[in-house]
Amino acid sequence: MTGQSDQRDSDSRQKLLRLMMSALDFRHALSAATFLLEDVDWTKSYRSEELRRFKCYETTMVVSYARPFTQARGHGAPFGWKLIKPAFQINEAEAALHSRLMDSRNRLHAHSDGYTTLIRPEIWRSDLPNGSTFDFLAIMGGEQLVFAENDVEAIHAFLWKLRHHVDNAVQSYPAPRDGIPIVVADMFGARTEDG
Repeated sequence: MTGQSDQRDSDSRQKLLRLMMSALDFRHALSAATFLLEDVDWTKSYRSEELRRFKCYETTMVVSYARPFTQARGHGAPFGWKLIKPAFQINEAEAALHSRLMDSRNRLHAHSDGYTTLIRPEIWRSDLPNGSTFDFLAIMGGEQLVFAENDVEAIHAFLWKLRHHVDNAVQSYPAPRDGIPIVVADMFGARTEDG
């Protein structure tokens, strides 16, 4: 009986760890969406260097959101909505956002799909003093954002709601807590280890 109990505890700990990993991933996705909303003026044109920074935010938003839904080596089954139900109910618009984010992860942000690439080649030709030319094959594009401002606003709202429910699920998950360090935090945010 002890062997089965130990196995159940181990499985519960693994599921809690996976849930905690998911919570962190959703926080990263939420932060990236926040940075996009704070930093991008959607009516303005930007240089490619600035666009790359925004593309990094978007990629982090998409990949961090999708990571919990994919199999992780050694950390239990992927995240599923049932872990936060019945308190969390995904509506039709949120389900559509989920599908778009997962599709974007699979085709554009985490994997290369030749059918949906956003890059295009250009040859930059320069005349040299000796009368010959030099051709440089430049990689253009790929820095435009896939999601529009209203999409990012909807994703941000969805991630805020999701994060709240996942954080609550972490707190209430029925896994043993022994062995987890206790940190005493005062009301001013100072942290000290207990023990």
